[in-house]
Parts: sequence; C-alpha cells; structure tokens
Amino acid sequence: MSYIEMDSVYKRYRTGTITIPAADGVTFNIEQGEICMIVGPSGSGKSTVLNLLGGMDFCDDGKIRVAGELINDFNERRMTEFRRYDVGFVFQFYNLVQNLTALENVELATQITNKSLDPVRVLERVGLSDRINNFPAQMSGGEQQRVSIARALAKNPKVLLCDEPTGALDYATGKSILKLLAETAAETGMTVVIVTHNQAITPMADRVITMRSGRVQRITVNDAPVSADSIEW
Repeated sequence: MSYIEMDSVYKRYRTGTITIPAADGVTFNIEQGEICMIVGPSGSGKSTVLNLLGGMDFCDDGKIRVAGELINDFNERRMTEFRRYDVGFVFQFYNLVQNLTALENVELATQITNKSLDPVRVLERVGLSDRINNFPAQMSGGEQQRVSIARALAKNPKVLLCDEPTGALDYATGKSILKLLAETAAETGMTVVIVTHNQAITPMADRVITMRSGRVQRITVNDAPVSADSIEW
C-alpha cells in the first residue's frame, strides 16, 4: 500500500446549469518520503487535487487514503485533527496574519501541534534570521513566501502540500527553497507534494503527475532525481 492513494476521485463544481469536472476520475499513488510534483496548465485540476489531499475540500466520489486511512470517510472532528497534526500547507498567496511578525506567524502554527520544530531555527533555515521581527507589510513577496514555508515546516507534518511555492520567488531564492524541501524530505521522511506550472523543476522530483482537464495524463517516476542546485529555468 502506498502512503498516499487517490482512486477514481471526482470533484465537480456547479454554477447554475453548468457542471465543471475539476477532478475527473483522478487516480495515482505517492510513496512515503517522496517529492511529487503535479504539473499542468491553468484549470487542469492541480490545486483541486491538492485541496482534496489536505482535507480542505471534499470529493464527490472515489477514495483518498493517506497513511492507510480513508480520509474522505473522516467526520468533522477527525478531519480537523488530520489537518492540524498531519498536514502542512504552503499557499500560493501566503495567507499570513498581517498584524503578527514573521516569528509570531510561525509560532502560531506550532501552538496547534505537539511535535513542532523551533520557530527561530526554521526561519533561519529559510534565510530569514534577520527578518524575524518584521511584519508581512515590511517584507517582499518572496520573503512572505518563505515565512509561509517556515510556518508549514515548523508544524513538522507528515505531508507537506505546496501550491506554487516558488511562484513569487526570485531564481536564487527559489532554488534554495527547493533544496530545503528536498533536504527536509530526505532527513525526516516527510512526503512533499508540489503543484507547479514550472516544468523545469520536475527533474528533482521522485514522481511527476501531469494533469489536463481534470484528468491524469501521465505519471513519470524519476529513478535518479537531480539536485535542486543543478536545475536551471
């Protein structure tokens, strides 16, 4: 049994008389400790799949298993526990609390779990040791994204879900963050799922899932993923 399994998963959004199949029979597996990238054009269903995996949304049909548990059978309390303890989210638009400093934003996440990492050390790992007392409005978009990543990593989750984590970052910072994600997966066994439009970074993934129109088009397993240092885009 794989660590993450999606089996014939459907998610439909309805607007008036129009039904949009955001996930149209999605099936794939991800092994524990892998870096998996989900790629495809805008509207292909990538973010929908990420939200379903993290319990942020619920499928209409199919089965989603994480660590052997059927998460789409969870009641509200169990789903809250799953999101609280087992999943870390890195959102495309940061979702930081504006009246809290970088350190306080990360500390906020560590207060809801019982196995958190030291917030200061995690901020140092993402290159923000000199910005820990700054508020989001005092930081660039790239710095805010790094706070978002630090907040997710500080929870020490089993699964890290990232929606375009390098989208707001400059080239050098983007590479350093990808390297950090790879090192974290290797050191802790954390499973990392990254949604991205950037095909150039896929050689560093263990598994690449290509989507189009809500369906999985192709699954590629990289037997020898490359280092983030060697990736150019």
